Amino acid sequence: MTRTPRLFALLAALTFLIAMPAGAQDLTAEQIIAKSQANRRVSNSVQTLTMELFDKSGRSRSRKITSKIKQVEGQGAMSYVRFDEPEDVAGVQFLTRENPAGEDDQFLYMPAGDILNRISGSSRRGSFMGSDFSFEDLNVGSPEDGTHTSLPAETITVAGTSYDVYVIETVPKPELESAYSKLVTYIDKAQFMPRQVVFFDKKGVNTKRMTVEEAKKDGDSMVPVRTVMENLKRGSKTVITVGEYRTNVPAEELPDTMFTEAYLRSEG
Repeated sequence: MTRTPRLFALLAALTFLIAMPAGAQDLTAEQIIAKSQANRRVSNSVQTLTMELFDKSGRSRSRKITSKIKQVEGQGAMSYVRFDEPEDVAGVQFLTRENPAGEDDQFLYMPAGDILNRISGSSRRGSFMGSDFSFEDLNVGSPEDGTHTSLPAETITVAGTSYDVYVIETVPKPELESAYSKLVTYIDKAQFMPRQVVFFDKKGVNTKRMTVEEAKKDGDSMVPVRTVMENLKRGSKTVITVGEYRTNVPAEELPDTMFTEAYLRSEG
């Protein structure tokens, strides 16, 4: 499935793909998805993030996170995430390595007990650190992961701003064993930024909605700086806000060893 909306890849670049001329007409669904991802590609990045978790009553918890992403020629993207605050989650680390041939490699390290868990199979449907994002939502992914269909264009309003959007329906490939039967992505025609994504469960029920409320242009890329994921069944939501960020970070600041299971334990 196209994992364009995925959290840390989303927040640091929302990842990959091929570029095409701005203003191209009669784009296919695949081309729209590709151009959207190309407009958000950066080589390497470092960010500080705030994750706010709101329950259905509006009560919130806040967490501080550092995210580092590296692109490796011929291998794809690698993402390293560390929770810095508060004390009860400090030192928790999460590693994702893109696997172009299949399911991405994901590992969650819990310093209490020195526990390193590989996230795979049905566990990918679980909540990431109590948030409204699942582990599946954090995959890197590519357009080849799903079948894309263009729906009629619309105008939507996000955070008080109206956008003319392409509407793309994506059905995940069966072999991915996704928790979703389909996703519908609303892509801003002017900047090719996904402004909204709705997620449908296996019964066809719209269970989650993600919106990119704010994005900034950084060189040739667009960087989402405020993203909201709502769980429509529970009435909860998670807000990710990017604080400081650097893009096109020199590769030597992000050694390959950082993106290994051994590194998680050494930093725990």
